[in-house]
Amino acid sequence: QRRAYIGRRQGRATKKSAMSQVLAIMPCRGRADQTLRNVQRLLTTAGYDVWQLVCMVDADVVVQQAITESQLPVWSMATRTRGYWPALQQATNHWPEFSLIVNLANDLIGGHQWLARAVAAYHATFGDGLGMIGFNGDHHEVGHSCHFLIHRHLLERYGGWPVWYDHTYGDTELCERAIADGVYGKAPWAMLFHDHPYFGGQDDPVYAEGRAQSERDHHLFQQRKAQGWPLISH
Repeated sequence: QRRAYIGRRQGRATKKSAMSQVLAIMPCRGRADQTLRNVQRLLTTAGYDVWQLVCMVDADVVVQQAITESQLPVWSMATRTRGYWPALQQATNHWPEFSLIVNLANDLIGGHQWLARAVAAYHATFGDGLGMIGFNGDHHEVGHSCHFLIHRHLLERYGGWPVWYDHTYGDTELCERAIADGVYGKAPWAMLFHDHPYFGGQDDPVYAEGRAQSERDHHLFQQRKAQGWPLISH
């Protein structure tokens, strides 16, 4: 298992190669005000200048209008299929020019230089090779990251984003597979925090729906792991 430890002197990224261009995808459903606050903070604290944030809006006119009227420097697109993982896959397919991809969520608060530190950790650990670097934050477990920076070709090797899960356990599968392949690391000072009911945040129907699907997703995860992670076309 490979881990990345990044020191305090980070600075801003200046390398302009394709391997430094990052697409950060944020599926959005509900939470219009929270989404705008968190997007603004993620933009302000990224500490990195070779990236693009895209909001994938899940049939939510209020959220789409709020993003458009905010005039924030983000791209947005309506999702074709409902759900977190399909939104990530749609954006990944739509913008193939980005080699490094981050999965975000609209309940995330970014720490200081959250993206710059993750990119630095990636290059320190994998160079220009394939890999996956997890963000730290409220999930400190070494072997798991809810959100991460992953190379497009590694994601493709695993069959793309795990759209076979309803909500949970997709991140768990990708982490376990990357660990088994020796291409997983974690950047301890690249911090993303969840404004989530589990950590004292406000509950809402989107969270409730995720909890309702958790048992089914857990069963599917265990089944796929026992079967050696069979590829599923989508």
